[in-house]
Amino acid sequence: MKQWYAIALIVLIPILSYGQGEYFTTDSLTSFGLKLIDNGDLMNSSICEVKIKDKIVQYTPFEVKEYGFKNGRVYISREIQLGDSSKKVFLECLTSGEISLFYYRGKGIKTFYLEKDSTLFAELPRKYAKKEIYAEQLSQITSDCFNVSDACKLVSYNKKSLSKLISRYNNCELKPFPFLKYGLFIGMVQSKLVMNSNISDEVLLKASFENDKNLYLGLFVDAPINASDFSVFTSFGLYQSSFSSNILSAAFDADVLINQTTIKVPLMIRYTIPSLNYRPYFNIGFNYSYNLRNESKLYKAEFNNNVIQFQSPLQEDLINDHQVGYACGLGIQYHLSYKRILFVEIRYNREYSMKSKDMFNKNTLEIISGINF
Repeated sequence: MKQWYAIALIVLIPILSYGQGEYFTTDSLTSFGLKLIDNGDLMNSSICEVKIKDKIVQYTPFEVKEYGFKNGRVYISREIQLGDSSKKVFLECLTSGEISLFYYRGKGIKTFYLEKDSTLFAELPRKYAKKEIYAEQLSQITSDCFNVSDACKLVSYNKKSLSKLISRYNNCELKPFPFLKYGLFIGMVQSKLVMNSNISDEVLLKASFENDKNLYLGLFVDAPINASDFSVFTSFGLYQSSFSSNILSAAFDADVLINQTTIKVPLMIRYTIPSLNYRPYFNIGFNYSYNLRNESKLYKAEFNNNVIQFQSPLQEDLINDHQVGYACGLGIQYHLSYKRILFVEIRYNREYSMKSKDMFNKNTLEIISGINF
């Protein structure tokens, strides 16, 4: 029994180490444990460079059938048609299965190739006669799996997006496909003034402001990260807010008025759960606000021996024009169609003034709804 364990270890250890290492294959042998040089997509498509001791040896697609890097990238020698002539090159194998996807990068050329059931090997050009055709071609080739029919209309012409589509076809997976979304949103924003701890003014220390509720609208962009369920979300929104407070004491009567028009620009990372029609999501990130209109006035009347003395209105910025902070939110998307999505979200923003002398910060709670174009 111990002999079988020893034999198994002798056989498996090299296999496991080779599986995690770099290699190249010729017609007669496969060499493992080498140091391959990654020269980028353009050079990798024409030569395979191997470092042997202190020398660098170059192999052409006529000499090497396949080579692979430790990170999993594999290149296969194939003959392709370029214009009126054929050429033997290295194609990067992006996915393999019932349909295999290959990528070629040449001088002034970036294109993909599909191989299906070892019978079809065809280029997937982005355009033909100035018209984008790759989505139509993908729809025809994958027509036997209805689950990816919508994905073919949304896929982008790049490695990550096409690889995800072909992988889903090979498994005939039915999931929402990530794509670039942009559109309009509208909602309500509730603004709250938060007093800074450095306030020493006797009037402002006694001021109390009610929260302001107002309309909030703007534009948004939601871009997937590497064709995943994570995305980068940003928007450009506009809203107004007004705050007032009356402070009455034995020594004075004062009114504080603040009116603002604010542009809000968040930058957030969003994760969307890949369910079908209803897709919950959450996001977190940073927020920048610019108070396009920022008016603050303090009216004060002092009581002195039964005489009322009115002071000139004091005009100063109680809130900074620029505020930064963090934002987080929860929402849900509903798919009206394969491309049109409606969403509703509740989001909290904690904002800080960029100058320590400012009297107030402003926090907001948003309830928004939007739809992509």
